[in-house]
Amino acid sequence: MSDIPKESPRSILFQFVFFPLGIVVVAVGVFYLFGRLATSEQNVPDYLNQIKAGSSHERWQAAYQLSKSIERGEAKKYPALEPQVEALYKSSKQDDPRIRRYLSVVLGRLRDRRATPLLLEGLHDADIENRIYALLGLGELRDPSSVPQVAVLLGDSEKDIRKTAAYALGEIGDASAVPPLLKALDDAEPEVRYNAALAVSRFNDPRALPALHEMLDRTRLDRLSRMSEEQKEDAMIMAMAPYARLGGREASADLQRIAASDKSLRVRAAAKSAAMR
Repeated sequence: MSDIPKESPRSILFQFVFFPLGIVVVAVGVFYLFGRLATSEQNVPDYLNQIKAGSSHERWQAAYQLSKSIERGEAKKYPALEPQVEALYKSSKQDDPRIRRYLSVVLGRLRDRRATPLLLEGLHDADIENRIYALLGLGELRDPSSVPQVAVLLGDSEKDIRKTAAYALGEIGDASAVPPLLKALDDAEPEVRYNAALAVSRFNDPRALPALHEMLDRTRLDRLSRMSEEQKEDAMIMAMAPYARLGGREASADLQRIAASDKSLRVRAAAKSAAMR
């Protein structure tokens, strides 16, 4: 059986409202399908050692498991992890790209800004998915110093890079990102516009409203043939809270209409809740 995931991060990326979840857990099914590490018996040092010296199959799985361990808060048991992970990240450049991708996640989750220059360097990787993961790591680090280089990628030729950059800038949360994000609101790709709108809305900027309104428009969403029905619903739900916050009475009226008429019970319930805030 092949150990290549059926879905790559680039295909998962179409789920623009799921960046933190969809990309990072792309290997969840793979983990169970292709051999499980003994997680109950292994810890962070074990995963680090496997990344250094394991087989090619073990090394990327160990990198994935390390990212999950850090997510569970196990880093606090092991001080000075960042230099060790940084060394592994540097040595993985010519290795199985999945190792480098999951180590990007680890560097972000450690929240140690000494990793910022390394992840910024990762933005120049030849592998597009590696660049995407580096952006996600930078989003988790939330280092304002990374904003200029991340913002440049809003003009990248790859739409997956552009929409991840917009997402990352929203996560970083520094106001210097607002001007380039405003330009991204005019991007030809809907997913880029939507991520930019969600990011801009975090700064309570009403200029996000047109794109947020677009995310609530069933007719427009139905023209995006690559989106599943669930993805359309998720897009609408993600837009509701910032739309209600920024749009005032007009937004409330729109949300009440959606609550009364949308075909999805889930969307109607979310719209009713947002309209009442």
